[in-house]
Amino acid sequence: MWILTAGQYAAALSAILALVGIIVQYGILKPLKSYIDKATYPIAPHANGGKSLPDAINGIARIEAKMCDLDNRVARLEKKRLPKS
Repeated sequence: MWILTAGQYAAALSAILALVGIIVQYGILKPLKSYIDKATYPIAPHANGGKSLPDAINGIARIEAKMCDLDNRVARLEKKRLPKS
């Protein structure tokens, strides 16, 4: 008889835990995940319009390349300049 009572308690506890798990999953975790996805969308690699983090990194790399080119050109111009005597 006590096995049936223990089985009933175990079934009731399992049902309650399953219900709580479903409530947590759909009532808390899903809206939270949706909020996080919406808040972090601009830094996603697939974002378009120059708003993504990889786009910013590529832009910085282009600026760095232009700065190096400009530095080299200035150095060549300074070498060509005749010294004042």
